[in-house]
Amino acid sequence: MDLLKNVLADNDYPGRGVLWCTTGDGTTLGAYFLTGRSPASQARTLHRTSAGELIVAPSDAREHDHLRHYVAARQSPNWLVFGNGEQVSTVADRLACGQAPLLALDGLDYEPDPPIFTPA
Repeated sequence: MDLLKNVLADNDYPGRGVLWCTTGDGTTLGAYFLTGRSPASQARTLHRTSAGELIVAPSDAREHDHLRHYVAARQSPNWLVFGNGEQVSTVADRLACGQAPLLALDGLDYEPDPPIFTPA
């Protein structure tokens, strides 16, 4: 745990992170975190829906921005999809329709989000 803490502390902008592990008693544990450079990115919340989605949403009535507001994770009894953008919903929808994982990822590209190093 100290190694993870040091890696994050030494990074000005760790972005998003996913931790997936098995605890000492065999329980599976997952965690998702996000950080923000700009005030708008910092003004977001994470919440879980009853439909099995983890949503990154504005903490106020801000307009939707696809680079900052998205489904971060969606699960079913057979799979878990997580990521940092709207592609999570695309992949999850494809898997729900019965596509194989490789096909569910087909045709996706990186979202345009160049490093802007917004001051804290």
